[in-house]
Amino acid sequence: MQYLEHLASGNEATLYTVNGEFDGPVKRYVVTTPETRAICNSPELLGADFGHQLARASARALQLLPERDAIAGTRQERVCVVHFLRGGLNFGLREGLFSAYGFNRHASCFMSSQRRKVDGRWQVEEDMYRKLHIPRQAVLMVGDVVATGITVDNGLGVILEHLKEIGSSVRRLVFFTIGCHKLEKVLEKYHALCADAFDEFEGSTAVYFEGKFKLVDSQTGLRIGIPGTDLIRKDSQLAPEFALSQYARLSYPLERCTIYDAGSRAFDIPGYLTDVRHYWRQVSDLADEGMTLTQALQERWPEPWRDAVLAGDRKTYETECRMHWPGVDELLLDQLWERTRLRWSPEFTDQAAHSSALAELAHQRLRELAVVGE
Repeated sequence: MQYLEHLASGNEATLYTVNGEFDGPVKRYVVTTPETRAICNSPELLGADFGHQLARASARALQLLPERDAIAGTRQERVCVVHFLRGGLNFGLREGLFSAYGFNRHASCFMSSQRRKVDGRWQVEEDMYRKLHIPRQAVLMVGDVVATGITVDNGLGVILEHLKEIGSSVRRLVFFTIGCHKLEKVLEKYHALCADAFDEFEGSTAVYFEGKFKLVDSQTGLRIGIPGTDLIRKDSQLAPEFALSQYARLSYPLERCTIYDAGSRAFDIPGYLTDVRHYWRQVSDLADEGMTLTQALQERWPEPWRDAVLAGDRKTYETECRMHWPGVDELLLDQLWERTRLRWSPEFTDQAAHSSALAELAHQRLRELAVVGE
């Protein structure tokens, strides 16, 4: 079992270490911020504002990282931000480094990477555009959404070969993501390759915003989901603040994907909104077929502490929560208890047992999304 342990808080952000199973050479953190909670909950946050908010979150995370002194103490010219086009542009690490550390002369490199499914398997289709100027003893800062990990694996492989060819090297690799565990598998691979190739290599770091999300596959058991693409809340290691935020609006835990498509979300608004609206039409169809709101919530985000809250069993509730979040703030536990209790009031429980409640929510979301972007 994996769990999140509080490490640091400040500037409206909180940092957790990922401990437990599958611990390896890659340092693993979860960071929660107001900006990334909004991004992961509200698909309406899009376009330039999407990238702006993600850049602010990146700056907050950079200020909290245990590696901050090592990064901030590096000559600016040796820090290089890697952009996998298009989605990687949104993480705003170039701006985040300026905000967090005052960096102004750090480098950037760019590489296209478009994946598609061929014969049931994901592969990179196009990676020919490359603008790679990477200094020696570079600290590589990367940001991208990670689902299957194919883009990251291909991109880091290209960069490693390029570094060997030009006689450059890597001292540290730091990766920011809204993503899943596939990132760690790829980073462990390149951690070993970099340690073998470069004497000065010091280590690698994975920074997850809001949680390590579950990637939909053929075994996930969702009635709507895109395997190899959708990142969902169910069976995920979520920051407690993000878990609490799921009670702010009923639609939040029911969105199809935590991030949808990051590239189109920033740069192809009509295509992105078509995708999100299509999902809520599918939800409406499920309601027409008899699916209830309770069933939808149970399928998408079954709160493991809910039964204890509804039974008034505080001891079991705290035991359950502290398994996932040892050392969690007591006030946050109080808030989560109360928000769970309020959501699952007798009145709501009765209403949610009918398909009409799910249909009403789907129609509300479609009305809201109809005016976005106009």
